[in-house]
Amino acid sequence: MGCDWPVAQECLPPLPILPDTPTTDEQAAYDLAARRRNSAEDMAVSVLWALSGRQFGVCDTTVRPCPAPPFAPSTAYVLTRTDGHWFNWSCGCVGSCTVGGPRVVHLPGPVATVTDVTVDGIILSASEYRLEGDALYRLGTSWPGQDLGRPLGESRTWSVTYGRGTPVPSGVEELTGLLAKEFIVACDDVKKCRLPRSVVSTTQRGVTHVFDPSKILAAGYTGLAEVDMWLAAVNPHRLAAAPVVV
Repeated sequence: MGCDWPVAQECLPPLPILPDTPTTDEQAAYDLAARRRNSAEDMAVSVLWALSGRQFGVCDTTVRPCPAPPFAPSTAYVLTRTDGHWFNWSCGCVGSCTVGGPRVVHLPGPVATVTDVTVDGIILSASEYRLEGDALYRLGTSWPGQDLGRPLGESRTWSVTYGRGTPVPSGVEELTGLLAKEFIVACDDVKKCRLPRSVVSTTQRGVTHVFDPSKILAAGYTGLAEVDMWLAAVNPHRLAAAPVVV
């Protein structure tokens, strides 16, 4: 996903212990276990991010704001770099918003933290600006103009790098670790894995249990009670993504 989503390592099976001078086989076994763990973590993060409505996770974002002229905040916009491409986002005030002017720019939000602000290739001190919600204020002076015909770092160019998104709620790192563990277990012993299979029929004491994962997946749940309780709390209507006000 490329965004910040913590995973509780203590929930995962331990990696093999390597001696000071491991053999080729020992190193290969360790590397394989590490790759499987990393893949399981990535898959667990992707699944929970999607099933929770794609509403959590803070992603590093770099934008090139174009400040609005005085008394015309609606004309401002932000050039945002995403996946190697630049996109325009409106950043003027709408509705009852009244802030605007040469000392403030609106960043595509939600804004979690500002990493740095670079003007003419020089990183500003954090004391030279202030973040309030999604509005970034310049203290003591105005934001400079933006020459989009020049690459970043040259004169008359500036950018803001910040974390965009809603932080993952506390405690979800353990749930993510539990789901990642099940992905690892599925590789080792499918019978011990708690995740639902394609079509599994077992008979115990004369009672037949049939699991249909298509129904579970269609419902937007994983089949793990601990994880699914959280999903039901944060995405009760099983939305694919958070609604956007246009």
